[in-house]
Amino acid sequence: MFKEVSHKVDFPAQEEEILRFWEENNIFQRSIDQRQGAPDWVFYDGPPGTNGQPHVGHMMQSALKDLFGRYKTMRGFRVLRKAGWDTHGLPVELTAERELKLGSKRDIEEFGVSKYIDHCRNTVFRYKSNWEESIRRIGRFLDMENAYATLTNDYIQSDWWTVKNIWNPSSEMREKLGLEAGETLLYKTYRISPYCPRCGTTLSNFETAQGYQDTVDFALFPKFRDADEPDLYYIAWTTTAWTLLSNVALAVGPDIEYVTLKLSNGDKYLLAESRLHSVSALMGEYEIIDRRKGRDLAGRRYIPLWDFLRNPGSDAHTVIADNFVTVEDGTGIVHLAAYGEDDFRIIREHNLPLIQNVDENGKCHAGQFSGRYFKDDTLEVDIIKDLAKNGLLFHREKHTHSYPFCFRCDSALMYFPRASWFIKTSRIKDKLLEANQAINWYPGHIKNGRFGKWLENNVDWNITRERYWGSPLPIWTCEKCGNHTVAASIAELDELYFKAHNEHLPGDFDPHKPQIDKVELRCECNGTMKRENFVLDSWFNAGIMPWGQFGYPAAPGSVEIFDNQFPGDFICEAIDQTRGWFYTMLAAAVLVKGETSYKNCICTELIMDESGHKMSKSKGNVVHPMAVLNKFGADPFRWVFFSANPWTVRNYTDDTIVESLRKVMIPLWNAYSFFSTYANVDGWTASDEMQPGSKNIYDRWIVSKFQSLLKLTINSLDNYDVAAAANEVEKFIDNLTNWFIRRSRRRFWKSENDTDKDDAYRTLYYILLEFSKLLSPFMPFLAERIYLNLTEGLESGRDSVHLEDFPRLDESLIDSELEAEMDIVRTCVTLARSMREDYKLKVRQPLSKMIVVTPPLEVVVETGEIIAEELNIKEVAFIESEAGLVTRSAKPNFRTLGPKFGARMKEAKSEIESLDDRRIAAFLETGQIEILGEILTSEDLVVEESAGENMAFKRGEGLAVALDLRLTDELIDEGYAREFVNKVQNIRKKKGLNVTDRIEVTFTADERLSSALKTYREYICKEILAVGFERADDTGGETVKINDKTAIIDLDV
Repeated sequence: MFKEVSHKVDFPAQEEEILRFWEENNIFQRSIDQRQGAPDWVFYDGPPGTNGQPHVGHMMQSALKDLFGRYKTMRGFRVLRKAGWDTHGLPVELTAERELKLGSKRDIEEFGVSKYIDHCRNTVFRYKSNWEESIRRIGRFLDMENAYATLTNDYIQSDWWTVKNIWNPSSEMREKLGLEAGETLLYKTYRISPYCPRCGTTLSNFETAQGYQDTVDFALFPKFRDADEPDLYYIAWTTTAWTLLSNVALAVGPDIEYVTLKLSNGDKYLLAESRLHSVSALMGEYEIIDRRKGRDLAGRRYIPLWDFLRNPGSDAHTVIADNFVTVEDGTGIVHLAAYGEDDFRIIREHNLPLIQNVDENGKCHAGQFSGRYFKDDTLEVDIIKDLAKNGLLFHREKHTHSYPFCFRCDSALMYFPRASWFIKTSRIKDKLLEANQAINWYPGHIKNGRFGKWLENNVDWNITRERYWGSPLPIWTCEKCGNHTVAASIAELDELYFKAHNEHLPGDFDPHKPQIDKVELRCECNGTMKRENFVLDSWFNAGIMPWGQFGYPAAPGSVEIFDNQFPGDFICEAIDQTRGWFYTMLAAAVLVKGETSYKNCICTELIMDESGHKMSKSKGNVVHPMAVLNKFGADPFRWVFFSANPWTVRNYTDDTIVESLRKVMIPLWNAYSFFSTYANVDGWTASDEMQPGSKNIYDRWIVSKFQSLLKLTINSLDNYDVAAAANEVEKFIDNLTNWFIRRSRRRFWKSENDTDKDDAYRTLYYILLEFSKLLSPFMPFLAERIYLNLTEGLESGRDSVHLEDFPRLDESLIDSELEAEMDIVRTCVTLARSMREDYKLKVRQPLSKMIVVTPPLEVVVETGEIIAEELNIKEVAFIESEAGLVTRSAKPNFRTLGPKFGARMKEAKSEIESLDDRRIAAFLETGQIEILGEILTSEDLVVEESAGENMAFKRGEGLAVALDLRLTDELIDEGYAREFVNKVQNIRKKKGLNVTDRIEVTFTADERLSSALKTYREYICKEILAVGFERADDTGGETVKINDKTAIIDLDV
């Protein structure tokens, strides 16, 4: 006997039971242990930050990661699934600053770095339990007990080992990367970098790329007065007014043609001739009085915009010719200040003074503008007013442009000269591009598109931050000779420390700031070596996780396990990680291993709210995963993520989950309930060997459909195409419930226990059991419930479906011809049902004839009886041609044809309406027809088809179907009988009676209806399991409509 299965099920409560079952029986760990010795399929989990709550997007990634982990396990691989937590970086620090009410780095120093670090450490796992619960509740198998965290000493030592191997690569790596002997890829330089004045640190180029926003600022055309010709002005252009406060020079293109314009007031303006069109309308009347190349302007001097910019005795405020100047926008004259990469290069090359009237905090130190913040709107306005007052503003206008903001705190960035440590990734660009070609990207266009182009434009990686809470840079520099030492581990650092101080580091040594800053070493020159006061970029932290998660190579046993777990077979994160984790993982692996660290990568897109807007706390439209999981359960939530490609943007609504319940879970549950109910009624039990072998057409068909589904699912999941598999699963459930079970009901209902009935049970049992295995990676909870009930008491059953192998593909059970036949049958049924709806004829109303047009005939003739029975039609005829069945007529679509024919429209209408059937048929086949010399397409003609009087006609999926709509008295009477059966069964259900209960029925009806019911008494009694069926003049039952008649029905057991 199988456990009783109710039609009503509380999926969330059931899932909680199954979660407890998994935990009590250690199912996850056992699924790994039983694959000991099997080949590894390596999965890397990108570490999320635990100082923030998980959101819906994280759940999508969790579901996808879990699906492939379960699938690959069932396919015979050992799949370790180690969780990880990202615990360093600005997000943690920003939380600490907010809670401690600290507004700047100076505040942190005054508060105390040690106390600040302690607060960071204490807050970093604040939401860890929320993450663990949501991961558990979504049904994800993940090792969270042995999770890695980037703050641990083991992980930090992996950071250090990586830095040292980039600083001084092994001979093997030098050869792989094409490096010269002694060449290092790590260097420190003072250069312009994206800098956040709020966070007080530089950012990498890919961090900066994540924060660009379209903003509206003033575009200014300042006038710089020539020092020797007071009436000559150089017209420059800038969208950052604040940089004018530090102007040091003007740049022109050496080969660009410049013109001098004389205005009606006598002033002369100089700008690139090719940009004259963009400003000429603002000048009034003018004449060109001079032309010269930019190189001929080099060395000319101009008067600074403000006195506070004067720098006597320097080469400041001169015109410099440089090839970086273009004429794509602006005026062809660029004002230079120490806040741009090219500006800074030119300042250095020409030995110009470094004027920085806006400091690293974004504060101005410039005359009347002192104390103002560089991005204050009022500062921009006041600069404009001041320039205009002094006659130094040619024009200003609003300008929308893309400006970088801090991707963490949302402050406007500035480009500022800072000292940082860089990895020379530009040196190994070809190796990065080569490694990228070894990765399978999903979607595929990412490889040579978004990610490939990012690699093509690679710039050196700034890996250091001027912050506090992070993995410390393990580089010590000699104050005396400038020599560097890099420590690859705490043990190595301890060795160096012992040499300097004749004592060891403390046993509880914490490599974080501030303790690490107290460690001073001794140089070979006997000078003191102090640590470079930087922490590593947290993206660097995350990028080394393939070996960092094991503490490689310092942690005991890490070398052996890492060798088995590199490279990874699969990663999956949001698409914005192409400029984050995906990049740093690739770069780090190429730098120290010479190859990619992952082979397959799924990029997920955003989950929007129901209106298509991005979810955010400020908008109040964030969907909290636990609320969804508690309301609907994990399985339907997961299915929403699987049913469409994960790299497509989608909107979340509760309706999407309700839809997955309606289309997938509830129909499957009902099929499972149907089987269990009737198997128990008949005392049918399963055995350990339940292989398919029935000759019944429906049994052979559903087994074939399952094996076809299995083949497609294996192929799809092996190619990381979840949606293709999920869509076929949905179709299979429809085939199972709306065709196989519905067409086979009578085989289960009949009283005799013959071979046909046993075959029906065996087939449905086999399908449900094997399908539960196939479904388990997608819907682990529902699959588990079905599997455990079906296998209870069998020696062949495992303790869990998740300890099973994936179903075995047997292509000998696939009957493609039978599937094609049944597809045609179902198409016929769909078309005929649609016509019945059009003419308001219920399926319970028999019809006399249906005509099907389909070549080749032999495909469907043998299934005519199925069509007739399913559609309640007395005769189904098959023909090869529509000739004589269908008449066609064509009409013009005046909306599209009016512009084509104009005055000839009347003539065209006449010709179109006179088209014969042959020409219309040719048009329908080719999609084109020539009328009055014009080629018309399907949008130009409206074709109407008719099968004659009292006939309905419809086509679809390569078939054409006609229905005879005429109703005889005999057909009407049979329709009454079938409708009566339906009403009785509805009343049975309302009264809570079982489908197997024998009943007595009395009814009240007029003579015509009573006569029809009498004629079909035997049929009615068999269908409703009636032991009594009588007409009465006064029945105290329920009044119902029987087509156009009214009856009163009462029933009792």
